[in-house]
Amino acid sequence: MNALIIVAHGSRNRESARQVAALCEKVSEKVKNLSDKNCFDQNRFDMVTHAFLQFASPLLEETIEELVQRGAGRIIVFPFFIAAGSHLLKNIPELVEKAGKAYPGVDFSITRHLGGIDSIEDIILNEVVTHLNAQV
Repeated sequence: MNALIIVAHGSRNRESARQVAALCEKVSEKVKNLSDKNCFDQNRFDMVTHAFLQFASPLLEETIEELVQRGAGRIIVFPFFIAAGSHLLKNIPELVEKAGKAYPGVDFSITRHLGGIDSIEDIILNEVVTHLNAQV
């Protein structure tokens, strides 16, 4: 089983956690629709879920443990962070490395963070233009 974890910072605000969970549901639905296409079949995800580093649950290490217990053989971690601070540079890699040692049969990897995606500026500009056009 392949699993994708979208990991966010976490907040004491329940609405923030709900928004991350809702994003994961949307990504999961898109994955189901994409899995019919040949280019995505071999890299499909059986599960898309979320985790947090602090202030909210589930925590990243709890989510990893649950996925391993459910049979995940490959876990991809997507850091839902804008900038490369200590959580991105230190905490997430350390947690994933620790999980790799605890579960040597599972393939773990970490993608670029949200702010590190090459086209993020296009997404920002598109939103600004959409916002401005809606005001006309």
